[in-house]
Amino acid sequence: MKKNLLLFHILMLLIVPAFAQANNAKSILDKTSAAIKNAGDIKAEFSAKASSGSMSGTIYIHKSMLHLQSANVKCWYDGKTLWTYRKSTNEVNITTPTPAEQQSINPYLFINMYKKGYSYTSKSISFRNKACYELTLTATSPNNTIKKMIIIVDKKNYYPLKVNIIRAKSTTEIDITNCKTKQKFVESTFKFKKSEFPDAEIIDLR
Repeated sequence: MKKNLLLFHILMLLIVPAFAQANNAKSILDKTSAAIKNAGDIKAEFSAKASSGSMSGTIYIHKSMLHLQSANVKCWYDGKTLWTYRKSTNEVNITTPTPAEQQSINPYLFINMYKKGYSYTSKSISFRNKACYELTLTATSPNNTIKKMIIIVDKKNYYPLKVNIIRAKSTTEIDITNCKTKQKFVESTFKFKKSEFPDAEIIDLR
């Protein structure tokens, strides 16, 4: 009987903190989601690196739309179609991105995916001399393209500062700085304009 009681106590010590941690992580994610949704249009500087290379630049976000500017690549996403211009080849590729591909170019889209198909944990850390939460989202299904995400969130305002996206064969690491909220962008900002790149080759891959 004593052994059974001891085993029960050990199990409670293991299970209860894990359950509390998951609840805490869910609460932080909910607050982060709300903060982003209430931020209005967002302009932020970023740097990203992956096995395929690295880049830095500025992103402009309006709802699900996105415009990205960097030295060699520019992207426009209007919520359906993605135009990607590469200066090195002077080409524009037109695609309809998958949710996973959207996630690669928009680090804020995790707010649409964490509620289903992922378990999560949290811990307090210091990042860029700020008190932050580190949230780890782990896929609960082997069919999920994104296997894990690690998100660092500022405790003060719940804005993401860093997002690591881990897939089966690749990892993308995105640092977000100089985030400005409550911006006002017109929707034409998120559509490619042929007149601005008259000599570029258009390649429609849809």
